Amino acid sequence: MKILFFGNADFGIPSLEYLYQSNYEFLSVVTNRDKKSGRGKKYSSTPIKEYSLKNKIPTIEVEDLNNHNFENTIKELNPDLIIVIAYRILPEKIFSIPTFGTMNLHASLLPKYRGAAPIQRAILNNEIETGISTFLIDSNVDTGNIIKQKKIEISESDNYGDIYSKLSKKGPQLIEESINHIINKKPLIKQNDDFTYAKKIKKNENQINWNLNSKDIINTVRAFAPYPGAFSYINNKRIKILISRKIQCDFSINAGYIYINSKSLIVGTGNGAIEVLELQQEGKKKIGASDFINGLPLSGNNELKFEFKK
Repeated sequence: MKILFFGNADFGIPSLEYLYQSNYEFLSVVTNRDKKSGRGKKYSSTPIKEYSLKNKIPTIEVEDLNNHNFENTIKELNPDLIIVIAYRILPEKIFSIPTFGTMNLHASLLPKYRGAAPIQRAILNNEIETGISTFLIDSNVDTGNIIKQKKIEISESDNYGDIYSKLSKKGPQLIEESINHIINKKPLIKQNDDFTYAKKIKKNENQINWNLNSKDIINTVRAFAPYPGAFSYINNKRIKILISRKIQCDFSINAGYIYINSKSLIVGTGNGAIEVLELQQEGKKKIGASDFINGLPLSGNNELKFEFKK
């Protein structure tokens, strides 16, 4: 079995490591060409490229997937199977080359949460379980026949980073089982019409609306932690909120207003209050609530509140 791996993000590294060390004939990694990023506009590599170079894995960098020379390169490699994890949408002339087709590993239990942001959407929607799916790519996005799936629970304390890590580590076993499934020509599962779509996260979607109920605000914090971080403003300063929890208040507090009780930071919501446990000011390290409180400009009867900017 000759295998070609397509990927960009570090989500695919455990699976790449398994494939490269396995008994399969590993042909190469395909990843994006270096591009300028950040304020300094310096060239940066994908995590997959960095891992591949460190481990001396053959690597092909590509910018245009429709480039004729790239297509010829893939045909010359003559893979039996392409495996795609956290990459781009492949044109049919590429995904149709391998004998066994092209397998994608997706971070949801398809047909739920097709699309770009399956983990964030699952947390925002208060799901109690999610998983990973392998399927054979077809001409639409995340609609191909399912090969195998693995479930995990989402606990109330799990954030985006936690689920990302758990699913990434589940990848190698599912990849191994899925390859065997294909080789042995076992039946695949056709996706039904009961699907949901995990649309791409919009700019400022991670800004907290304090008029929402406590559960929705906590889920927003979880869905964007540790990166990019749910945020709000105090006196026009942007503050990331990284950990929060629901509390029972025996007093009324308006949405967004801050109440300091000993070393606790309590914030009003649309239906109660939450406690904020960890924050990060722009350009600074993350800190606990008590350290944040010590730095607040408290004097007299000054009221502090988190603001929502449109």
